[in-house]
Amino acid sequence: MKLLNKLMDLLTTAYIWTRLTVHNTWGIINVFNIVWIRPMTGGLLKADHPMVTGVNPENGEFIWKQNIIFQSSRSEKFDSGPTDIEIVCDVGHHMRKMVEVSSSSEECPNGKADRMPPAINYIHGCVHYNGGFLLFNDFKDAISHFSNIDFQKSFKQFVREEGREPVTIFRNRNYDRMEYLEFVCFLRTIFPWFSNSNGNKKRIGWGNPAPYPTVNTITGYWMVDTYKLYTEEGRRSVCRSAVTKKYFTEKVYVGKRITTKPDEKFLAHFTNKRVLARGDKGNMFFVDLRKLSQGYKFDPSKKLPNIADRLMEKYFNTTAYYDEN
Repeated sequence: MKLLNKLMDLLTTAYIWTRLTVHNTWGIINVFNIVWIRPMTGGLLKADHPMVTGVNPENGEFIWKQNIIFQSSRSEKFDSGPTDIEIVCDVGHHMRKMVEVSSSSEECPNGKADRMPPAINYIHGCVHYNGGFLLFNDFKDAISHFSNIDFQKSFKQFVREEGREPVTIFRNRNYDRMEYLEFVCFLRTIFPWFSNSNGNKKRIGWGNPAPYPTVNTITGYWMVDTYKLYTEEGRRSVCRSAVTKKYFTEKVYVGKRITTKPDEKFLAHFTNKRVLARGDKGNMFFVDLRKLSQGYKFDPSKKLPNIADRLMEKYFNTTAYYDEN
């Protein structure tokens, strides 16, 4: 019986990983489209756009604290630290500032030169403004909740009904990096969506810098919102009202476990080795870290590079879009 259960677990894992791979590949194709095929230009959003300011025009308050959809019971050791509202706003401001760089201002109508192309910054704008935030003490706390079937159902219901990207934040900033990557791979094993290990320590996996360990579970709804930015009408309608429906009815969800399984640990270590094997390319997939390390920036006041430029440089050793700033 135990052997049969183990076999069923492995088959379920393989099925979810397959769905995740297909779903993530579609996301990668769309990112390449807006970065290299149809490069989104800078300056699409004005300085007073809600995605640039983070302010909900309906009440003049920051949208992030209104989009907290779940908070675990706060551990006493965090009582003297920042409140959950402050943590969420810190993360929200971090992503908002990325959008601000690519926004239109009197001094820079096309946005400022940046290490990231405007399209990447716009994606973060759609995620931070329309997303739903969950807060936990640490990874064990989160695993306990996420391994609870009712919690998983509420999480999926939020994604399905709201069509938003969920963002999971941890109060503890002093974390073990591999334990973090294992948690992210735990999420990749129970949900058919890619999750990223963003945080305040040295990057691990495909993660990005963030003021707190912050997991973006990429459900794909960022595409619906980001593509709207191509048009004036879309830019007016892209920002959504705050989440009003309550999706998690319990304050505490006790799950089956608080640690990761061997298959989740395997995926984490495989991911880590895969990134390390890239060498100087690092964990940046859509831009060339080697260029960024030499000072390259995407300058939206000039013609942004496209796929032809990138192919010319890669296969014909040209400097089609290299410019040291």
